[in-house]
Amino acid sequence: MVPDAPPPHRLVSSTPVDVSTAASILQDYITNSEAHPHLHPDALITPTGVTFSSHGGPAGGVVMHNLRRIAAGLRGEFLEPEPTPEPEEQFAEGEETWKGKGKGKGKKTTFIDENEIEWQDKEVYEQEQGEIEVGEISDRTNVVQEGGEEPEVEVTGEKRKSKEDRKKEKKERDAKRKKTNEKERQAKAKAGTEEEA
Repeated sequence: MVPDAPPPHRLVSSTPVDVSTAASILQDYITNSEAHPHLHPDALITPTGVTFSSHGGPAGGVVMHNLRRIAAGLRGEFLEPEPTPEPEEQFAEGEETWKGKGKGKGKKTTFIDENEIEWQDKEVYEQEQGEIEVGEISDRTNVVQEGGEEPEVEVTGEKRKSKEDRKKEKKERDAKRKKTNEKERQAKAKAGTEEEA
């Protein structure tokens, strides 16, 4: 079997280019990507080969739209910014026309809360609520200070036991578990025979 040649590649330098060169490179790419699906950013790889996306086709979607806007800007055209409302501003008007398919056609009404909540200064809020001091949340006691015994502290940083010791402990636990299970099984069997009699 003959090894395949490496795929073709192109080295692109990182030297800056002037605006007119960048505009021509971008326009060539846009033109070629509309003709050849393998250059298209929204292309799909299918078993039959590379195809245009079913949503945008050769014209493309959002990526191609933005590339066309960039190319227009490089040519010197002034394009107004596209409206991209913030989520809270999107439905501020109260009513919007709903353009959808199916039963949802018509006007969509959104309700605006008339009582807008204003932010309050932190100092004013703390004065209204009263400052929280340690121990104010609930009745707490420190047992050691009141003469109680010191609670035991669980030691977690013990040295790890050897593998043989761990195996031995596991066998002991398993044997103990088997004995208790056997006793429970015998007790159930005994209870079952007494009910039959």
